[in-house]
Amino acid sequence: MSSLASTSNAAMTFSIPTLLLVGLSYLLLLFAIAYAAERRLLPSKLVNHPATYVLSLGIYASSFAIYGAVGFAKSYGYSFLNFYIGLSAAMILLPIMLMPLHQICKSYRLNSLADLLSFRFRSSWVGSLVTVFTAIAIWPLLAIQIQTVSESTLILSLGHALDSGDHAYRRLTALGFCIIIAVFTILFGSRNLTSKDSHRGLVTALAFESIIKMCALLLVGILSTYAIFGSFDGLQAWLDSKPAILAAINTPQPADSSRLMLIMFFAAAVCMPHLFHMLFSENPSAKNLATASWGLPLFLLIMSLPILPILWAGSARGLELPADYYALGLSIEIGKPWLSVLLYLGGLSAASGAIIVTTLALASMSLNYLVLPIMRPKGPRGRDIDIYRWLLTSRQLLICVIILIGFVFYELIGESQSLSHLAMTSASGCVQFLPGVLAVLYWPRANRNGFISGLCVGFGIWIIGIIVPMFSGAQPSFFKHFYLYSNEQDQFWVLITSLSLALNGLVFIIVSLMSETSPEERRAAEACTIDDLNRPSRHSLNLHHAGEIKSRLQDALGDRAAAQEFKRALDELQMDELETRPYALRRIRDRIEINLSSLIGPSSARRVIDRALPYTDNVMGDSEDITYIEARLESYQTHLTGLAADLDSLRRYHRQTLEDLPIGVCALGRDQEILLWNMSMAEITHINANAVTGSRLAGLPEPWSSCLQDFLASSDLHRSKFSVETDKGLRWLNLHRTESQLLGRDELIVVVEDITDTQLLEHELTHQERLASIGRLAAGVAHEIGNPVTGIACLAQNLRYESDNPDTLEAASQIVKQTQRISSIVHSLVNFAHTGHQDPTQASEAVSVRNCVSEAVQLLSLDHEARHIHYNNNCPESIIVAGDNQRLMQVFINLLSNARDASPEDGMITIDASSDEDNAHITVTDHGTGIDEKLQKQIFEPFFTTKEPGKGTGLGLALVYSIINDLDGEVSIESPVPEFGSNGTRIHIQLSTYRPELL
Repeated sequence: MSSLASTSNAAMTFSIPTLLLVGLSYLLLLFAIAYAAERRLLPSKLVNHPATYVLSLGIYASSFAIYGAVGFAKSYGYSFLNFYIGLSAAMILLPIMLMPLHQICKSYRLNSLADLLSFRFRSSWVGSLVTVFTAIAIWPLLAIQIQTVSESTLILSLGHALDSGDHAYRRLTALGFCIIIAVFTILFGSRNLTSKDSHRGLVTALAFESIIKMCALLLVGILSTYAIFGSFDGLQAWLDSKPAILAAINTPQPADSSRLMLIMFFAAAVCMPHLFHMLFSENPSAKNLATASWGLPLFLLIMSLPILPILWAGSARGLELPADYYALGLSIEIGKPWLSVLLYLGGLSAASGAIIVTTLALASMSLNYLVLPIMRPKGPRGRDIDIYRWLLTSRQLLICVIILIGFVFYELIGESQSLSHLAMTSASGCVQFLPGVLAVLYWPRANRNGFISGLCVGFGIWIIGIIVPMFSGAQPSFFKHFYLYSNEQDQFWVLITSLSLALNGLVFIIVSLMSETSPEERRAAEACTIDDLNRPSRHSLNLHHAGEIKSRLQDALGDRAAAQEFKRALDELQMDELETRPYALRRIRDRIEINLSSLIGPSSARRVIDRALPYTDNVMGDSEDITYIEARLESYQTHLTGLAADLDSLRRYHRQTLEDLPIGVCALGRDQEILLWNMSMAEITHINANAVTGSRLAGLPEPWSSCLQDFLASSDLHRSKFSVETDKGLRWLNLHRTESQLLGRDELIVVVEDITDTQLLEHELTHQERLASIGRLAAGVAHEIGNPVTGIACLAQNLRYESDNPDTLEAASQIVKQTQRISSIVHSLVNFAHTGHQDPTQASEAVSVRNCVSEAVQLLSLDHEARHIHYNNNCPESIIVAGDNQRLMQVFINLLSNARDASPEDGMITIDASSDEDNAHITVTDHGTGIDEKLQKQIFEPFFTTKEPGKGTGLGLALVYSIINDLDGEVSIESPVPEFGSNGTRIHIQLSTYRPELL
């Protein structure tokens, strides 16, 4: 058997150039997959499928899961399963941790742990410290990836166990891998600068590499079991014959290592930069998390199944390799070159994926919190800078620096550290961020002072107790005095991790309770609390329109970047550059800040925005932005459950009640920003709520701006029958106002009641009552005056025949003439009185409008003393109305007579008519001087006349109005006539057309 093994070993060696070619080809394949996904050359269903995203989360199973997990199991027994169970527990607890964090990160474009904690604690120092400590904690993880690729390459090329003489080959292989992976990292995620939420190509490539490493590990486990034991039953028989092997696996771990490992790998979901990046930055939809909550644990379960069979097969075979590389050694032992290559590619892809994503995340954090605070992009001509190119170049350089430092770290620790110890070191460092992450969701009282203090204490202990001994080889013994249990030498990390995490949390709590939380931290805490929706205050910006935002950003971002970010914000909010509403300006500012956060981090974005677009002194106090809260509640409705959903339903009920009220309701802030504009208010003013909500009262169109501002400026709480002239005519309103009685609120409530219809009805009733009174008066006057006037006229006639005296005859003639005038007035009164009492149901005969007008013109032509006027009768003969011929004749005589009196000599009076199915429309137009607009409201009143005294009774148009009203028609006046400039008058009459079937 040994000779067969040695023969197979010799046959199984691969040259380094061959392995290099195979590795490069595989990495190029991954890049081609990513490129095809980005260019949409792959089916969208495949790229966007939740399973693709779930598989990309397999990045957690780095090369440690391929190689180191076997050694981990040998050292810690069944406790190795904590590596898989910890992350699975985090996924199962999706609703209380991962889902709220995803919501926060997507809402505010937070792409890293440093972004999240810096946003919550409102401090760039927090972001900088998190970045530095993350880099220190993650370098052991990078060293694992470099070490596994280097050593697996040497094992396949040399064909024997590693020894000290291979150090030069190891270093050269590691350096070559770092150079290659730096290039591919730039190609995968930093070829261009984008603030998009997801790199489709990167996610697809990572999903593919997860499939490769899972298949490779499963095949090694199955084939090695059958090659070494013959079957799984043979494996069981071998285990039964080796009770010491099972006893070692089942031996409980000393102290608290098992529980601590579970906490560390649980925290890895949100504290390790590559996992945070994949869970929140590269995840476009919360639905993917729901699938990952069971899909990722299933994937990790499959990855864990071959670990123990590989360990036992390697032990049974007596491999001289370290347990970490049993899988690779077994693939060589069973003489299957393709399996060795497949496993090598699985380890290479796992290491490459972990380094690429980790480096991308760490480079972004370093750029935002280490470079930008001390270096700013500067162009050669002031604002002429390309900030995107500068950021891209800086990120690419940081990628190279991070990988180089990882290589240096790998070289410095040498061969003294096992993969398991490096994994524990990295996980124990990252778990120090767990108190801060939990405080983001569950402790609004936490502040930056407490977090920074606790983090520095925790990482200080961790560095002194774990990192420093990795280089010095000596463990500080004084830490043992703080530990309650006995501690073995190889589990010193348990003591350090427990002590550092406990003191981290304790100092965090104590300092936070003893120091004051700033207002901006409280606002950020409200935005991050899982049962809160962020209640921002209404601040004021010194801007007149949205276009000013772009010009102010140009100094900080450059012309191109300012224009691009401004346009992007407008597109996302569906607003335009001419927007003037204060609410809209605040939303645009906030959206630009959020978008910039994905490029330069929330701290740098906040500094840029605060410098370019500062808020003015807040005249609104702590008044909340109700408009924004309403919008957020509408979009968040589906996420509310239980009492929150019931409260939201109650809110919607009261809101709809306000909307449906038959009177207008308008809510205003102290600065007169419009917070509420219900449907009745929109109907009264003909101004849509969406167009004015969030704007200032002064920005309303006239006359509503002046109307409401004058009312609010007065001391009146109520104003009745307030008239407003609008484009739709005169409107009457009742205005009321009150102040909000809620604690901390300073809004004004204005109630607007439209009483126009009621007022018009009152006017109509008053008018009708006046007509009725005049009718009764006319009847009495006619009766009382008629007979004496007739007697006077007779006596005057007799006097003319009885005397020849010229003076007497002249006096008698004047008496007769004046009695005739009295009789004419009495006759008009009688006609008016009779008209007012006509039965409208008798107006049922067919009347030709053209003939009626012609007769009226003929009668008026008999008056030779009147001025000469041309009458133009354009009425079609086909227009027949329902009415009374004599009464309509009286209408046209009065209208034409008035038009003649107002027209100049040889003027033209035009009578036009048109009809539709139900009504006839008649107009009488003259070229006179017109009627003053103020007098038009009284023109149809009895005894109102614009003529000189003695030349009119004021009953003509009143009679017209009464007759037309009795005929169920309408009459109105238009003056001046638009086509005549400032002259002319046009009377409009509408009558029902004659329809025999309706009579």
